[in-house]
Amino acid sequence: MMAALASVTLVPQAHAHRGHDAMSVVTLLPDGKVTVSHRFEAHDLEPALAEIAPNAQTSLDDPDAIAELKTYLLAHFSVSADGIAVPLTVASVEVGVRDVRVDYAGTVQGRPKAVAVKSTILRDIYPRQVNQVSVRRGQYVQTLRFSGDEVKTVALP
Repeated sequence: MMAALASVTLVPQAHAHRGHDAMSVVTLLPDGKVTVSHRFEAHDLEPALAEIAPNAQTSLDDPDAIAELKTYLLAHFSVSADGIAVPLTVASVEVGVRDVRVDYAGTVQGRPKAVAVKSTILRDIYPRQVNQVSVRRGQYVQTLRFSGDEVKTVALP
């Protein structure tokens, strides 16, 4: 009886798998610069390269896969300030054993009153993907959660 009870309680744990998620930080600086930093766990991102970069190796060590990843991220993440799209360019890519960080940079005119964000990163590959995006300006920070293709707007102080 005790063995049967133990096996029943262990079944959910044996099949438990953490969900896929990504973290992005959008920072608006006083000089009009905008930075976007995407962070992923390497074990989530590397298998996704088969779909993101089908003509490259499914490896974070492959420069062709990284080039496709940069393009993919630009296509699946957008920021606009006061209704005007913020063009982003790649600033840096850091591939570690456990983490991958891809940074983008852009600029805005003036001091925007609102920022709109859309993040569908990896949603086409992992249906349960949840993306968190923190929007920062000075000491103000607001974190958004994306689990679909919605656009969310942050009113800035």
